[in-house]
Amino acid sequence: MRAKLGTVAMLLLLGALGVGAYVLYEDATEKDRRIAEQTRVIAALEQRLDRSWAEELVADVRVDSLTKASDGGQPEMTLTFVQYAPGTETPSLRKTMTLPGEEFYVDALVVEFQRKLVEEGDGLRGKSLLFFRRAFGDRQRPIEGVPLYRESSTTEVSGGIPDNLRVDPEPTDYERQVWTRFWTYANDPGQAAAAGIRVAQGEAVHTRAVRGQVYKVTLSASHGLSLVPRLPGAMVGDAPGAPTRDANREP
Repeated sequence: MRAKLGTVAMLLLLGALGVGAYVLYEDATEKDRRIAEQTRVIAALEQRLDRSWAEELVADVRVDSLTKASDGGQPEMTLTFVQYAPGTETPSLRKTMTLPGEEFYVDALVVEFQRKLVEEGDGLRGKSLLFFRRAFGDRQRPIEGVPLYRESSTTEVSGGIPDNLRVDPEPTDYERQVWTRFWTYANDPGQAAAAGIRVAQGEAVHTRAVRGQVYKVTLSASHGLSLVPRLPGAMVGDAPGAPTRDANREP
């Protein structure tokens, strides 16, 4: 009887050891998979940051119309935003939007990854990203503004993954986590500083909208953000002799 009990106990012990070894093996394999996934995403993001690097970004904002809301309430502005490929006049992004109010704001970020965006992302050190972030009217909260980039996915916080920096057609959980952290840092300078991410410029420019005017928006790491009208006052709005603009005409 004792021999049988001993045999049973030994089998139970071996079984437990086998289960434990299997669990450890699965944990180790899963950890390896996670590390491989993180390494792949970070490497791809580094390459996209390299391709997206520019000393200056330029865009135009055209005021297409100034109207009242359909219910006769607050004023609204219809604007067309066109961003150009760095160093060219080739449009890389075009968005038409209607914003509440009589003044519009454009805000932007210049982000430098001084240390690690994530634990395995040390290769991001020294990479910088110039970023037109959003446009909003003076009668709305900034968080309600229109993103000035193509979004491929939404995250748990305000903002998504810019299309030109997306790694996978359908972002993995890890890629989403990277951008969740990015937007957390972009919205919280304290957390950004603690993570070693320097937001060199986080600012907005604004102006009162004039019908028919085209405003040049320039963003650079050295001089920040600026907004200046392209057309003389006599050529726009309700100035005497001002030409009628075709709302479908490109800036």
